[in-house]
Amino acid sequence: MQYQEFQPAALFSQHIECYWELRLLPNDLERRFEILAPDCTYEILLADHPFFITNFNKKQRERVGRGASLAGQKTTGFCFGVDRPTTIFGIRFKPFAFANLISNPLSQFNDKVLPLDKVFSISNEREQAIRALLTLDDAMEKVEAAEPLVSDLLEKSFPVDQDLRAQLNYILDRKGLVRIQDMFSEFGVSKVTLHNRFIQKIGLSPKKISRIWRMNYFLQLAKNAPEKNLTELGLEAGFYDQAHFIKECRSFFGDCPRRILQQQSRMVGISQQIIERRFSNQYDPR
Repeated sequence: MQYQEFQPAALFSQHIECYWELRLLPNDLERRFEILAPDCTYEILLADHPFFITNFNKKQRERVGRGASLAGQKTTGFCFGVDRPTTIFGIRFKPFAFANLISNPLSQFNDKVLPLDKVFSISNEREQAIRALLTLDDAMEKVEAAEPLVSDLLEKSFPVDQDLRAQLNYILDRKGLVRIQDMFSEFGVSKVTLHNRFIQKIGLSPKKISRIWRMNYFLQLAKNAPEKNLTELGLEAGFYDQAHFIKECRSFFGDCPRRILQQQSRMVGISQQIIERRFSNQYDPR
């Protein structure tokens, strides 16, 4: 298993966290908890072979075909599966990246992976560019080939909705440790307006986002302080007590935190790297 990331051009850094490449072999995924954590982002996935995704709330493998797909918001942990050596090239979009691009509520894409041309209008020229990208072996060449596609997709979504971004950053900066009702006065919005706005333009409610980022914060703490007691780390991350901590962990990953972390899953390790970068502002606009 090999994972690496690449910065987007500064022009796209308001919408994109990074480009990434994941090279997988079938035996890379044999451990029980080779899980990626949900993180409130969207992904365009370009795969040179079909692969599988399993979401914990669906409990069944879904086949994703070769080519370009859009992965919506993930509400639980998820796993990749491959039958042969497979390379997935990804474009990770920030939660608000598609807010002005898709008119229907973005929640319709939650826990789904759809062919890209079922979501966006892809010209013949861009379809040919995608096919050409899939033949490339060098990751930097893939980045260069992907940027015209990104430019086309984001053409109608500039500029960023700054109010929405500020509301998201309020939760992100606090690593999910927020009282949602505090946002009503902070931003001068009602509970219904804030909830509906997030569901429409991000796909997740403010409460769900805070839950995901709080769990992400626990994973960051566990990475940086592996010698500490997990319950102590859970309390530090903002869970009310041990029962709340374990319940939340089971809802996202299907098991208790001790069992998940003791497997030393490489996918969990990748999630922890990503979370560390996000919470340390490495994906901020340039």
